[in-house]
Amino acid sequence: MTISNPEKIGRYQVIERVGRGGMGVLYRGMDPVLDREVAIKLMLVDFSEDEDQLRPRFYREARAAARLQHRNIVTVFEFAEEGNTPYIVMEFLRGTSLGARAASPLPMPLEAKLDVIAQLCDALNYAHEQGIIHRDVKPANVFILTDGTVKLLDFGIAKLTSSTLTRKGDVLGSASYMSPEQVAGSDTIDGRSDIFSVGVVLYELIAGRKPFAAEAPTAIIMKILHEEPPSLDAAVPGLPPQLVAAVSRALAKNPADRFATAGELAKELQWIRRALLAAADGAGVLEETRFATPTEIRAFQQELEKGRSGDTSAASATGTSTTTTTTAIPGWLIPTGIAAMALVGLLGLLLGRGSAPAGPAPAAAASSKTAADAGHGTPAAGSTAASSTTGRTPDASKAADERASLQIASDPQGAAIIVDGRDTKQTTPATVALRGAGPHRLQLTRRGYTSHDVRLTDADVRGGSVKYTLQAAQAAMVPVAISSTYPVEVFEGSKSVSAAAESHSLNLAAGTVIHVRAPQYLLDATLKVEGRVDYQAPAVGYLTVLTRYETCNVKVGNRDLGYPPITRLPVAAGQYRVDIVCAGGQNPPGQFVAVAPNNTATARIY
Repeated sequence: MTISNPEKIGRYQVIERVGRGGMGVLYRGMDPVLDREVAIKLMLVDFSEDEDQLRPRFYREARAAARLQHRNIVTVFEFAEEGNTPYIVMEFLRGTSLGARAASPLPMPLEAKLDVIAQLCDALNYAHEQGIIHRDVKPANVFILTDGTVKLLDFGIAKLTSSTLTRKGDVLGSASYMSPEQVAGSDTIDGRSDIFSVGVVLYELIAGRKPFAAEAPTAIIMKILHEEPPSLDAAVPGLPPQLVAAVSRALAKNPADRFATAGELAKELQWIRRALLAAADGAGVLEETRFATPTEIRAFQQELEKGRSGDTSAASATGTSTTTTTTAIPGWLIPTGIAAMALVGLLGLLLGRGSAPAGPAPAAAASSKTAADAGHGTPAAGSTAASSTTGRTPDASKAADERASLQIASDPQGAAIIVDGRDTKQTTPATVALRGAGPHRLQLTRRGYTSHDVRLTDADVRGGSVKYTLQAAQAAMVPVAISSTYPVEVFEGSKSVSAAAESHSLNLAAGTVIHVRAPQYLLDATLKVEGRVDYQAPAVGYLTVLTRYETCNVKVGNRDLGYPPITRLPVAAGQYRVDIVCAGGQNPPGQFVAVAPNNTATARIY
């Protein structure tokens, strides 16, 4: 089927062709009703040869895909036909595919790779909970936005095109990422098949090669069915063993041996990722993985840091450097179920194995060690061993070696706290643990304000708290003109910046996000002020909803319209999703409907 670049597809104006694949041609277009960019995929299927009831099957799968409303899944706006050729209208994404990002010469840290795959698993877990299997998870279908958000593409379409809608050769192009049960043609495929595909993608992302590689597709399939992939830690030495185990489990031949859900795999990868970040920050050593919340992670790291302070004091007592090096401890953090105090003791024992130059007798070191452990790094009252060794007074030794806490506040609140180049993942006001009394570099950053960069002295830390006033950034002001045939109100967040009127002339800071709202017409448009803004609110059209579910509520977007029928409801022209919500939860599939200016659109749900 030869496809030229049309000027329009349906009501959408075609701007340019941006790609072509085995399933269709992708265009960048413009929705003239809502004045927004969209992506239009014109499928390589011709419904004129509807020998296998392709049209109803297409729309059945299309409706299933449209139900998926998740931040990591591309949003589908509409399914329709141009002639006898179906097309799909989706949100237009800016960024790059995972395949292109992996092929880029720019390095991608392991932590970033794990975050991408964890977001992918979140999307799959949500879809599986809705009863939908993707069946075509591969790097080309994973898109990374410019802000790092992951979007999974072609959801539900892979399943649709997996049989008679697929042209010869299309399935083989993704054979490397298929599960054993999928290539074997099993009729009982579930979400664990997608988990296997995720394992393939993760393996390739880490190792730089596919786990099942061969020149011929049949050879690839035989390897997937009968061979184990090459060892990941042999391909990339030094990987955390828990990560190697997670990839191996995802790639298990038997679905029962894999992760039970994609959500379980996402939690494991995020935990390993946080552990790697904590290790890079020097947080400690643990030995086996478990699921944990961020709160648990922070609490556990604080316990470990207290333990390290005690070990440092002991090292000073024996004459060793306060920066102790040992090969007995791995360089990354993996959480354990062992009690925190037991781990502190273990860490101190391991650190104590390092060689030390001649110094005081071991008994003195043991005494100092005991005192430090008893107070989590605080020498016992009257103990002078540490101070005599380093030539410092007890107070000075305590200030330098003890882990300090500092209350940091700002006006306004909500500034991100960065200490010594390390993002604490906290915002003001918060209590932050510091390594030693000072000096430390403190940065406070908040959107719309100039970054505050200060040097924390010993006196600042001993004072226990600091507070700084942030200066508002001098943002460029941009003219914003809004006009409408009916009153609209302008909001910035929850704050009204211009009362309801038919025209608005504003000057707003560049980067401001505003909402133009007219609830009586279901209008809630979001505008980002980047350059001059001239916005014309959509004209009014009419919406009618007819359904046999007479005792159920009609819902359009977030607004409950009550019982049907809904007759000629005035609404701003645009596209709406109409849902029927029943008390028993047995809701019929929703429907998208486009309302044109001065015309009536009817949604029929039976």
